[in-house]
Amino acid sequence: MIEDYRKARKAGLRQVQQDVSAGRYPYPPALNDIIKDHGYQGEVPVGVVEIDMSLIAGTRTQGRQNSFSRGFLPLLEEDSEFAAKWSALIDSQREEGLREPIIVYEYMQRFYVQEGNKRVSVMRFLEMPTITANVTRMLPMPSDSKEYRIYQEFLRFYRVCPIYGITFSEEGSYERLAIFAGQDLDHPWPDERVADLRASFGSFAEAFSKRHGESLGITSGDAYLIYLKLYGFELAVCASPVEIADRLGRIWGELRVTTNQDAIAYLEAPTEPASRGGIISDLKGLYKNRLFPKPLRIAFIYERSPQTSGWAAAHDRGRIELERASGGTVETTVFTDCASDEAFDRAVERAVAEQDDLIVTNVPTQATQALRAAVMYPQLKVLNCSVSLSYGAVRTFSTKTYEVKFLLGALAASLSDNHRVGYVADSPVYGTVAGINAFAIGVQTVDPHATVYLKWYSAKDYDWRRELHESDVRIVCARDVPNPGNPDESWGLYLVEHDGTEVHLGEPVWEWGRYYERIVQSIRDDSWQRERDELHDRALNYWWGLSSGVMDVHVCDCVPARQRSLVEIFKQSMLSGQTHPFAGELKSQTGLVQPSGAGRLSSMQIARMAWLNQNIVGRLPEVRELSDRGLDEVVAGGVIPVNPTLAARREAKR
Repeated sequence: MIEDYRKARKAGLRQVQQDVSAGRYPYPPALNDIIKDHGYQGEVPVGVVEIDMSLIAGTRTQGRQNSFSRGFLPLLEEDSEFAAKWSALIDSQREEGLREPIIVYEYMQRFYVQEGNKRVSVMRFLEMPTITANVTRMLPMPSDSKEYRIYQEFLRFYRVCPIYGITFSEEGSYERLAIFAGQDLDHPWPDERVADLRASFGSFAEAFSKRHGESLGITSGDAYLIYLKLYGFELAVCASPVEIADRLGRIWGELRVTTNQDAIAYLEAPTEPASRGGIISDLKGLYKNRLFPKPLRIAFIYERSPQTSGWAAAHDRGRIELERASGGTVETTVFTDCASDEAFDRAVERAVAEQDDLIVTNVPTQATQALRAAVMYPQLKVLNCSVSLSYGAVRTFSTKTYEVKFLLGALAASLSDNHRVGYVADSPVYGTVAGINAFAIGVQTVDPHATVYLKWYSAKDYDWRRELHESDVRIVCARDVPNPGNPDESWGLYLVEHDGTEVHLGEPVWEWGRYYERIVQSIRDDSWQRERDELHDRALNYWWGLSSGVMDVHVCDCVPARQRSLVEIFKQSMLSGQTHPFAGELKSQTGLVQPSGAGRLSSMQIARMAWLNQNIVGRLPEVRELSDRGLDEVVAGGVIPVNPTLAARREAKR
């Protein structure tokens, strides 16, 4: 119908005008022009396949480029022969469909039309998702570009799972997709697996497009991996298009946070309640909070148990203190040994059945599990104890442990008689390196000639105790909490006497009960909701320190009085804002980080720092040196790079 052509041409002219105004080339690009400067290795026939219309990027040669807008909508006059043929094609499509495949060339997973431009134009106007095409692949010349490496991964994927249209912006993504599907990139996938993926991704990509997902700056494939990570492949692919669209809506906030360059809001002090609006509001608040208090129900889901994990034991003491201080207005339930996805999900289901209001998870390796719970049960509030992880539906909470480590570093230097102290860290994850450096800077502040010998609990196959002894290190900062499995093992800051006796000197103190009280208060006075409303496109990270009263340092009575006073002086200086470990001149092992007189580093720079202070002897471990537990922690939120394939395999094992 000529009326269809008239509408299509009007839309095409409008598109050209918009492109010209934006400084974009307004017509379909020609593949010949694209490869003119780069060349190609050769051509490989692929055959007749169904291709995604959104991947048709241009024409094979220049030809009649000016007949179409960039989106293949027609531009020629409606009384032209071109218009008549276009109108006949759209009538044929409506009556019996376009049976003859178009001829296209594929280059870097984009298609360029050799024959069938008008058919593409008609299908674009009708908003058809796919079209049948006879495809020839043009192989690009080798290069060291990220795009080339991703395309090589796609070729491996296509050999075992022949689907076009799943595009990614990061390396390793096709391997991750295969792992989610329980497959690999070396063996052909079962036909039903291919069909399931094609149908599921097709519905997802359509829903993503309807929500204008391209505005997020990620591909539909990138978003689909997040979808699979949260729902799992089996549950994801058996969903109907309506269910897939609904689930996409649920994770939309996660996609927005993922693509936000300023993704994390570090809330470094508890939010104060909003001022009330007069006596009537006061009475309403009194009625709400005092006359009929509904107990707030909280489920604590621990990866391990307080009997086997000192960290879980510390949080559980905080849970008990919270209940005791609440006077019956808070009720808690504990689920332990929930490391596996199955155990975690069972705990969440019970929490939902018991109508719990809040779920608390206490280690970063639970973050993905917590996110899945928050997405599946949006009525739940979910917390994860970690720093600097960017999730929209899960709030993270942690302490500025580096502040206490600075104080312990100053104490260590004041007690060392040979300018040597040791530090044994857990894993190179967000926040841990800040603690190492703050300790080293505290040491340096008291003794500019002192050296910090760095060792790692998470490194395998080496004896850090022996190495520290051989280096004549007798003041050591070790694990932060006692080890229930080995109560006699030294922890915190300790001294090794010449006869081998170990004397405890001090340690960090966490007031988790007080922390949880402030969280409960924020829920009841609506600060929780106000924070979400004000920072809706960012992940919220509660990162409180000494000034919030949620942590402190303890120095044992065996420490001389002058050294105890030194720690207190530094502590008061930090509380007053006069001292900060990461303000002023900072020098790493490789050079100047910032000059004298500079202000403190940003929260992001502190949380994610991956450099070591100049007075440290040691380095960050490599992935191959980590224990299984250390590798899991680094995958969850590490500062050292992990191969995406390895990360996906570790996630799949959970």
